[in-house]
Amino acid sequence: MEKLVYSIPEAAQLLGISKSYAYELVKLRRLPIIDFGKRKVIPKTSLETWIQKNTEVPTK
Repeated sequence: MEKLVYSIPEAAQLLGISKSYAYELVKLRRLPIIDFGKRKVIPKTSLETWIQKNTEVPTK
């Protein structure tokens, strides 16, 4: 079964950033999360959408 959500450390690894930076982005509400009390997860589809919206296309 494919994962529907990622932990913050898993998302950090997928994005190629440090765990501490990923937690900072969550704290600043820059990454999309679902809050289950103490557990916060990042939905796979929301992360993919976030990547697309935050990708800069170089212009000439």
